[in-house]
Amino acid sequence: MEQLNAERPLGDVYFNLDESSIRDDARPILAKNADYLKRWSSTRLNVEGHCDERGSGEYNLGLGERRANAVKQYLVNLGVAADRVNVVSKGKEAPVCSETNESCWQQNRRGHFVFTAK
Repeated sequence: MEQLNAERPLGDVYFNLDESSIRDDARPILAKNADYLKRWSSTRLNVEGHCDERGSGEYNLGLGERRANAVKQYLVNLGVAADRVNVVSKGKEAPVCSETNESCWQQNRRGHFVFTAK
């Protein structure tokens, strides 16, 4: 699993501030991710919902969950079996960037994929 996750075959998708709707620029990424998952049908994964540092911890946990659920639902609509995708909210607790500016915050508002089984 470690090697598969290190290869990062699935692309992250990003969200607007305080939103959990799938953006237009995320649709082709999720379509590609769905194609990969349909080819490798035994894989299972977590969809992690992440937020930037603004807002309370409690608010961001809820927002992260809504984001992860939106990503999962989009994949399911594209034909990925729902029982292969688990939703996890990381809120603002696992940023990829720690600077205090919009460019950094945008990188942290994401749906991220972690394989849990081959």
